[in-house]
Amino acid sequence: MKTLGLIGGTSWHSTVEYYSTLNRAINQHYGDNTNPPLHLVSLNQHEIHELQRSGDWQTISTIFIDAAQKLARSGCDAIALCANTPHKIYEPLQESLNIPVLHIADAIADSLKAQDLDCIGLLGTRFTMQEDFIRGRLLSQHQITTLVPAPTEQDIIQQHFYDKLSMGIFDDESRAAFLKIIEKLATKGAKAVVLGCTEFPILLRDSQSQIPLIDSLQSHCHFLTQYLLD
Repeated sequence: MKTLGLIGGTSWHSTVEYYSTLNRAINQHYGDNTNPPLHLVSLNQHEIHELQRSGDWQTISTIFIDAAQKLARSGCDAIALCANTPHKIYEPLQESLNIPVLHIADAIADSLKAQDLDCIGLLGTRFTMQEDFIRGRLLSQHQITTLVPAPTEQDIIQQHFYDKLSMGIFDDESRAAFLKIIEKLATKGAKAVVLGCTEFPILLRDSQSQIPLIDSLQSHCHFLTQYLLD
């Protein structure tokens, strides 16, 4: 198997999901307790969130580049970011490395194409919903159109993320707010909704939605598993 470097900690809750999902998938592939060779750098979520709030993406980029280069020096064949929002600094990160960063949008696209979905809604942090590092790649590389919630709804999502989800609080109030926003995206023509923040599938696990919910974390892990085994 190839060796995969994971940059996690943003948040540790979703990083645990990445680690357990990848190990479980490899166990199932081999039919025993074979584990994948994973190297992990866990960042300080509080520091990253404070830098996001201040708009200091240059420092965030430097932190991720330092982590990725450590993983590359440790012998990793590729890097994966265990969250959606850090893909905002994908380009400078990839340019700093001679190994690939396996983009979560490509993994999401594989899941959507398998279900013949070409117009979807996207929930994520404000950065993910407003900017093009996920939406733009889905359109330019995979011809998938993305709808996002209204600005006021984006504010609601962001507040729940910072105040609850990133702290490991997954309650009925947040769940109801998210499902209401998903219903509105369906009325706008979304055939499915991508949960483009790795905490969101944890919140909405076992929830009932009128349209399919695409788990970006599980899509990414499937993509990464195929990479490990190819």
